[in-house]
Amino acid sequence: MKYFNVIYKLLWLLLALLLIFFNRDSTIWIAFTLILLFILSTLAVMRTIESRNQWRKYIKEENLDD
Repeated sequence: MKYFNVIYKLLWLLLALLLIFFNRDSTIWIAFTLILLFILSTLAVMRTIESRNQWRKYIKEENLDD
């Protein structure tokens, strides 16, 4: 999981750099940037949902919902 987090953060950095130095004339750059954005957004949503489920499980175990 540690390596996944490092790769995940580096991909966000790569996306930021791609957006800064964006070349609108190249179809390949546009497609790669959109695909990377879609993948990272999907992973972010999946991580958020998993985190929510873990917190719900923890709250239920500790009886903190009262």
